[in-house]
Amino acid sequence: MAVTLASGATRSALEYRHPFEPMRNSLRRDAAVVFDRARSRGETFRPREEREPTMRNQKMGLGLMVLLTSCGTLGGGVGGMMGATCRGDLGGTAGAQKVEAFIAASSAFAGASVELQSGLLNACRQIGHELAIPDSELGAGDSPEALRAACSRVSTQLRADLADIRAAAGVRVEVVTQLPRCEVSVDAYGRCAAECDASYTPGSAQVTCEGGELRGGCTAQCTGHCAVEVNGACEGVCEGACEGSSSSGGSCGGVCRGRCVARATGSCGGECRGGCSVAFTAPRCTGHVVPPRVNADCRAACDARLSAEASCAPGRAEINITGNVGSNLQEKVARVQAALRGGFTQVLLLHSRVEQAASAGAAVVRSAQDLPGALGAVGAQVTACAGIATSGLVSAVGSINVSMQVSVEVSGSVSAR
Repeated sequence: MAVTLASGATRSALEYRHPFEPMRNSLRRDAAVVFDRARSRGETFRPREEREPTMRNQKMGLGLMVLLTSCGTLGGGVGGMMGATCRGDLGGTAGAQKVEAFIAASSAFAGASVELQSGLLNACRQIGHELAIPDSELGAGDSPEALRAACSRVSTQLRADLADIRAAAGVRVEVVTQLPRCEVSVDAYGRCAAECDASYTPGSAQVTCEGGELRGGCTAQCTGHCAVEVNGACEGVCEGACEGSSSSGGSCGGVCRGRCVARATGSCGGECRGGCSVAFTAPRCTGHVVPPRVNADCRAACDARLSAEASCAPGRAEINITGNVGSNLQEKVARVQAALRGGFTQVLLLHSRVEQAASAGAAVVRSAQDLPGALGAVGAQVTACAGIATSGLVSAVGSINVSMQVSVEVSGSVSAR
């Protein structure tokens, strides 16, 4: 379905421009509480089987404070610092299990933050190459500053080039997009929940898909819509390329090459979207999976892991021009079209993933607020692991914040202003 991007980009900017700064401050406060509690109760730094001298415990407390209050390396620092000891079974107590779930969530979130930052940097530089911007103007290295520099530069150039094209006499310009679609495997989420919450049994109760819809194979009656692969006429909405007349509503009067989505009237030989009278085959959720009776720590861990593993189908973006373009603008139009179909489409896809990661990250941050209370009865190893994970989470939150800002800036650069 083709939609105008400008309104969506503006809405994202309002909602997500500075979502994480309060969270980073909260994490730092939580880190200080963890340290103060640990130092005031020196024995919590000692495994129960070992009673070490108080001076050594104080040194460990000082080291933990450094870990907790520093930002470390961007995003993936937690992965580099987290050894095999912190990734294994930390024990059977409630406190140890809480820390273990938090570490798993923080690690997944940190990994996603690094991957998304790298992807956005590459996408912005691809746009820059397609717009003939010199490499020297696209930032050096792979730091957050380089990401901001590259994406800001291409955003400015894309906006200027579109303004020149729109200013041409007798020309009507429209930028249309088909937004990307990300899905999470419901079965994979169930397996994740069972791993960290012993009381949960996959398939024991119906999960819900919040903010999206369930999709999958349906061997009985499908309610909602049915999507089938076609290479011909489509009586519904064409998700793919339409050769011939098309409209902004997604209808295709010519040949549809891709998926044709129509209201379901019974059985569905393709992908059922909505509901099925029996259990879906390989169900996927386009929003957030909400399993029944899973503790908050486990859900935060699974949200972070599955958002990082989400399968995303790329959308598309292109410029439609009505009227005759002068020879002086034809090269510029070709460059803009290449940028929209190439790097810009990747930015749209990555922006969708950043939004998913931001939602998962908020849940991880909330779970961090309970850490101080969980560390009262665990040993030094578990406490140190919690410190490393918290430090990495602070850094990852900053990385996601930067990724959100630049993806909103670039995606909004095609709006008519």
